[in-house]
Amino acid sequence: MTSKISQVLPQLSPLPDEVYPIEYEKNKPDQGYYVAFGLVLSVWMVTPLCCGYLLWYTLFSPSLSGASGLTATIFAAYSLTEIVFSIYMSYLINYVQKPSPASTLPISERTILFLKVLHSNLTYPVPSRGILKHPNEDDENGVVRDYEVEQAEKNFQLGLISVAELHHIRNREYEESVGIRSRKRVGKMSEDEKNVMDSFVEDLPGDREKRLKEQVENDVLPNEYGEEWGYEGIINEKTNEVVKLHYWDKRAIEFRERLRTWFNHAPWKSIKRRNVEIWLAWSCFATSLEDVLADEENQKFLEYTMELLEARTGTEFEVGYDESVQIIRLTLDKVNAKGRPLILYAATNVINLFLQEVVYPYQGMGLYREGDIEYLIRIPKDWTPEKGKTVPNAMPVVFLHGLGFGLLQSHLLIKHLITSLPTHPILLPLSPHTSQSLFHHRHLRPWGRKEFVGAMKRICTLWGFWDEHSRSSSGRGGVSLLSHSNGSVSHGWLLKDCPTLIKRNTFVDPVVFCLWEGDVCYNFCYRKPTNALELLLYYFIASEVGIANYIQRHFDWADNTLFFEDIPNATDPSRTAFFLGGQDLIVDAARVRRYLERHGVTNGLHWDPLGGHGDGLNGEARDRVIMFAGTGSTSGWQNWLRSGRRRHSKGNDDLMQYINGKKQ
Repeated sequence: MTSKISQVLPQLSPLPDEVYPIEYEKNKPDQGYYVAFGLVLSVWMVTPLCCGYLLWYTLFSPSLSGASGLTATIFAAYSLTEIVFSIYMSYLINYVQKPSPASTLPISERTILFLKVLHSNLTYPVPSRGILKHPNEDDENGVVRDYEVEQAEKNFQLGLISVAELHHIRNREYEESVGIRSRKRVGKMSEDEKNVMDSFVEDLPGDREKRLKEQVENDVLPNEYGEEWGYEGIINEKTNEVVKLHYWDKRAIEFRERLRTWFNHAPWKSIKRRNVEIWLAWSCFATSLEDVLADEENQKFLEYTMELLEARTGTEFEVGYDESVQIIRLTLDKVNAKGRPLILYAATNVINLFLQEVVYPYQGMGLYREGDIEYLIRIPKDWTPEKGKTVPNAMPVVFLHGLGFGLLQSHLLIKHLITSLPTHPILLPLSPHTSQSLFHHRHLRPWGRKEFVGAMKRICTLWGFWDEHSRSSSGRGGVSLLSHSNGSVSHGWLLKDCPTLIKRNTFVDPVVFCLWEGDVCYNFCYRKPTNALELLLYYFIASEVGIANYIQRHFDWADNTLFFEDIPNATDPSRTAFFLGGQDLIVDAARVRRYLERHGVTNGLHWDPLGGHGDGLNGEARDRVIMFAGTGSTSGWQNWLRSGRRRHSKGNDDLMQYINGKKQ
């Protein structure tokens, strides 16, 4: 019984309420920023120093410096190489500035997608079942809770009222203060109370009984406001009319504040109608407003989306255009790519090549290619496709890495996967466009959704991980999919196009949730660094020409956004887990957590309030992630290295889970 309750009740303390409007302070660079700036400057100065050295070598005799002629010549040759490479880098940076092509998504699909975005976080979050407080008793802070709120929570638990009505009762004071609902006057009956009194009055004998009978037969709710409380959309399903939220509705305020991100956090009142139209033209069509207005069908769609956006924000945009408001249009704005010396590329690529060709083959991994996608794979001895489909400790594990330096950056995790999951096949697709693989022919040609999904289906079929044509789920097989950061984009593609391939989902610092709110885009591409981590992220990763080209010219948010309903078994903590860090400098992890909790995720959510981006794959936290990817559980993860992984590889943990299940 205990295990069943733990599947429902949340383990995390609730996050504090967000305060609006959000004040975005311009922080001054801290001390760590200047230390990181010195490191960045030392790397950037390689090319100017080479120019100076080559100039000295050309104009003066090497013998004047006291250095040997051979040494000076070698340094001169290297300097010349760096200078030529810097010219080539300038060419590449200029080459990737070309705007991406306009979206070819049909109007019907575009409408559905836009409505899903507008309706996200519009429905009221459902409180966890089974958690009740007694009326008139002090809470943890010694404050007596409102009896009506307590009674409403009880009624919701009993199924007597909707979640929308519960939240309206909770927000009663706020809604009365801003005029959303009329304030109840002491000593006078409300409309509800008058209706209750009138229901007892009979003009003719038997009238009351007749009314009650009609309500039962016609399934009429006694609460005449039932339809109002139950409605949580901005389109009336009966009349198909757009319904505008109240300006002070908390959901409208929240959406307005998040929309400001796309306008560089400009004050809401400064965002004019033309500013919004320019942004909508890009976000819906990936092109300029002029191009959208030139097409009659697209123009009508733009007008419709504007009406919906005004309904969702509870406002009407003021006519005009404010030039001081910066409009973020990711795939049309200038690509923020910066040059870097050849020696940096050479060092990271040589290390990655050494790992790929020497270290991992020694550990049993082989390099293969499917189409134009390369991957590393390790098949354990005595493993068979039948075992992979039926034996829990033989399920294939696929890891999709994020942006950065490729294998060099993920080496410790990959090593941990190989060591801790010896009975599992391990598959690692290699992504050159996010790994600074300058010498790879796909460095500036990222794979797309169709290419990647097709390749993964063929790879998993080839190695016996999955049988697409099997009628039974046990015979079909599947993989445990682990993704980090930008790897969650490809993870989402597989979930949307081939959900039967994935038996277990592990998301670490996912960037695919709430993409429409703009935090990932702003933090990665537009934020001005003010501390060491932000500056290092900007120079060494975000502004690398291959990564910048991928993010700012090939990042299709319509394809890459993952909605909660796209994830099968998302609320099952043994099938899906989300690992988030409260101090993530790219993802607004608190917003993602709220989004997941709003849809019912409880025990599947693993929250580290002090964790940054990538911390979930470092140190002891890495043990928990790998344990879940391999077993579907994090219970006792602290002992995973010492004894847990050995029991798992022998299948003993599965036997114990079976025995414990029988006892319960």
